[in-house]
Amino acid sequence: MAAMCVACHKQTFDERVQFEVEQFNKKEAPKRLDMYTTFDSMAYDTQTLTLSYFYTIEGDVEASMFPIDAMKEELLGNMRNSIQLKTHKEHGLSFRYVYFLQKTGKPFLDCTFTPEDYNPRSKR
Repeated sequence: MAAMCVACHKQTFDERVQFEVEQFNKKEAPKRLDMYTTFDSMAYDTQTLTLSYFYTIEGDVEASMFPIDAMKEELLGNMRNSIQLKTHKEHGLSFRYVYFLQKTGKPFLDCTFTPEDYNPRSKR
């Protein structure tokens, strides 16, 4: 009887996101995006409803080569237009992007976008 109840359990949105993150980290991470950037991993915090993306910038580069404000605008624009994130945005998730410089091991960009950032009409 208990096995039937477990089988009947309908996965919550948080459980689904956590599963997707785990699957990505197991099967696809790390993922080379271009000659400088590797998508290292993802994480999902169910307490803050934040989906985090972690990247490493590799090679002989300096943080000054990457204009922070332009990167933030591009990330926000990509997120606003992302069809893959539609359901996540409808559930009011926040999205955090962390870029590390391989050379120093330290983050040079750590920004979080809330529903108010990507959908000004949103009220949590």
